[in-house]
Amino acid sequence: MKTIVLTHSDCDGICAGAIALSRFRDAEIFFTKPVSFFDDLNACEADRIIICDIAIPHRDLSEVIRLLDEKSRHSKILYFDHHPLPENAEKKLKEVLSVYANSEGSASEITYRYFQKDLPKERIWVAIYGAIGDYEQKTEFVQERLRSWDVRALYFEAGAIFLGIKDRSFDDYDSKRKIVETLAKGSNPSDIKGLVEAAKKVVNGEFELYDLVKKSAKKLGDVGYVRDVYSFGFRGPSALFAATVTGCRVGMAFYNRKNSLDITMRSRDYSISLNSLAEEAAESVGGSGGGLPQAAGARIPFDRMDEFLKEVNRILNAVRR
Repeated sequence: MKTIVLTHSDCDGICAGAIALSRFRDAEIFFTKPVSFFDDLNACEADRIIICDIAIPHRDLSEVIRLLDEKSRHSKILYFDHHPLPENAEKKLKEVLSVYANSEGSASEITYRYFQKDLPKERIWVAIYGAIGDYEQKTEFVQERLRSWDVRALYFEAGAIFLGIKDRSFDDYDSKRKIVETLAKGSNPSDIKGLVEAAKKVVNGEFELYDLVKKSAKKLGDVGYVRDVYSFGFRGPSALFAATVTGCRVGMAFYNRKNSLDITMRSRDYSISLNSLAEEAAESVGGSGGGLPQAAGARIPFDRMDEFLKEVNRILNAVRR
């Protein structure tokens, strides 16, 4: 029975994919992301398709659900995610797929909880790595299991993944696939040659990044932002530092593309649902956005940055009232 795992290429996606591979050792691992998910799924031909940590963009929702429905007639599809969807969409996915699991926590936790009876006990470590990497380690499930292990060791190993993959030497899919395979076999992330050294390089780079953001960040209302600072792997820290150095609740990092701006968003105020904020503000200027409550992103037309920032502030002010 041919099995394909389609998963995200961040720490949580890598760990969720490793858990799925640990359950189905002959599976093929492929990485995808929301903007290319439809095409990547369309190209999949397998008896079993496992999807982990992939948010469906709202503007593509109907087409993706149609494709999943079509694929489910010939393939067993198991979908593990933690990105919010409209209630009617979740209901439809539960109707057409063999498994659609979407709840609080990381995708790694959700995947592990489904397969845990068929996995070695120690695979919980992989679920914890993914949870830490996605800021989702405070769930009751993860907190209860952290009591059974040395938290310091688990945070070290998780850091090797989520920091190491930001380095150029591990940011390609082949290197990330190697991490998935290593975790699926039960080995530690720190066993992977060069990963800890790469993580250390990234830590040094983040301290340098902070100084750079401190000099270049601008502020509009309750949003601190930078534009085209550093490399792709540092988008999250760039956005967070922009909020920190400007004293704002929300921080953003803007990056130029050919005809659009990519935006990474972080907040120091966890009462703000960044995914909802990103979606509403981006759609108001002809773009799209989404993600998680504490980590979101958007893509907008190249010339709508000022309008986008004003709309974000309008929404923040309305929420504050």
